[in-house]
Amino acid sequence: MEPRYAELTRTLVRDIAAGVYPVGGSLPSEIELASKYGVSRGTVRVALDRIQTLGLISRRKRAGTRVEAAEPRATEYGPTISTVEELVQYGADTRRVVHSLRTIVVDMALASRLGLPPGTRWIHIQTSRTNPHSPDYPLAWSHLYVPQEMGTRIRKSMEDQQALVCDLICQATGRVVKEIRQTVRAVGVPATLAETLGTEPGAHALEFVRQYYDQTGQLFEVAVSLHPADRFSYTTVLQRQGQGGR
Repeated sequence: MEPRYAELTRTLVRDIAAGVYPVGGSLPSEIELASKYGVSRGTVRVALDRIQTLGLISRRKRAGTRVEAAEPRATEYGPTISTVEELVQYGADTRRVVHSLRTIVVDMALASRLGLPPGTRWIHIQTSRTNPHSPDYPLAWSHLYVPQEMGTRIRKSMEDQQALVCDLICQATGRVVKEIRQTVRAVGVPATLAETLGTEPGAHALEFVRQYYDQTGQLFEVAVSLHPADRFSYTTVLQRQGQGGR
């Protein structure tokens, strides 16, 4: 089932585009929106955060929420990814281009950074992903690492399909993605990628390191993705479990 905040986000975006909430006007208060759409105030806040990220509204204390544009900025892509299914949807919504594949032997530096077994053979794949609505420059540049035997099996399917690499591996081997461990940090765009990504060397970016584990606890893919800050935002939703928790 789709999260309520995602449903409300889509509804508000559609209403703004249709002129229900015209540019230059104000949105109703959070309490009024919660009552109108039958959701909690927390759900409204999450939806407004996402809509603000798209450039449709601005919010100021004591001034309310103002509608700034009828259509989202085409240069930014703002997925909400809190489940494996939403990560798969990100793969479906963007276009992958494979730039290179080569077999490497994992050295100690790479093993320490990514958790790969030292001395083993993995295939290093460089890819980019593009927003179909703004194809001039990639949304992200990724370094993917998969065991050599798995990389060989999915090489052809990577050219024919846009599914995430982890899904291609699962289709080829019968594995199941049981867990993804993710680390996010702020970095600068390397000079070697600046021109390709259409940005300045050292420009702000987010780096995601995702480690994919199967049902047996085996690491079978590591993805290191670089996202320039001017065209990508990342939203997570934290929910309290139970009542009265700390």
